[in-house]
Amino acid sequence: MKENSHIGNYQFRVEPFSEDVTGQISWGHLGNVLLRCAQFHAEGCGFGFGPMSRERLSWVFSRLILDFPNGRPRTGDDYVVSTWASTIFRQFTTRLYEVRRPDGAPWGHVYSVWALIDLQTRQPMDLMALPTGSFSDILEPVPADFPITGPGRIRVRAAVPVAERKVCFTDLDVNGHLNSIRAMEWVLDIFPLERFQGSGLRRVEMAYAQETFGGERLQFFVEEREDGICDVELRKAGSGTVAVRAQLLF
Repeated sequence: MKENSHIGNYQFRVEPFSEDVTGQISWGHLGNVLLRCAQFHAEGCGFGFGPMSRERLSWVFSRLILDFPNGRPRTGDDYVVSTWASTIFRQFTTRLYEVRRPDGAPWGHVYSVWALIDLQTRQPMDLMALPTGSFSDILEPVPADFPITGPGRIRVRAAVPVAERKVCFTDLDVNGHLNSIRAMEWVLDIFPLERFQGSGLRRVEMAYAQETFGGERLQFFVEEREDGICDVELRKAGSGTVAVRAQLLF
């Protein structure tokens, strides 16, 4: 990972109680660390949550892909998260991450897509016409050896739900909708513990299609594919509208 002023590098340690039953940092805790790093980096570059919230705007995930083929850091392990913004596509921006050991060897990589929504209209903003100016001057290209090329296709044809959950108080974030990391944890919870043993889960892809608010109920639909791939859809009970899609690679 090259070092320059447009790449943020942040050091962490896997603290007790941040692990899951496998002894590795939990997927949910890792997701929250990624959110913190995005905040640190964006604030340092002048387009973070602080300046945006003053304009009644907020950053939200559109896509999140975590790829950790060789496992995740374990209790007591030190690790470094590097992050940078790579592209702008009018209403969306991509942010990449590399999670590595202190010696520089990579643990895994993360590809994310973000939108900036107006908290009053709930509509995405044009990122080239921000109140505080565009941030196109700090973009860093995708490295040639970056292992995640972009989002995949997730489709579930199942008609019978395997589970249903209601969005409650502790599921909501500061924007008043279902927390993106909590939604990922919900997806993981519908699979039996046996699926996470052995080689376990190596890749998680989340696609956030529509906001879900407190009191709404989501139904879970699952489709098993080849080679350990599972597609999941979270649909709003009643309307059947897809709120979240996910793909897991075991």
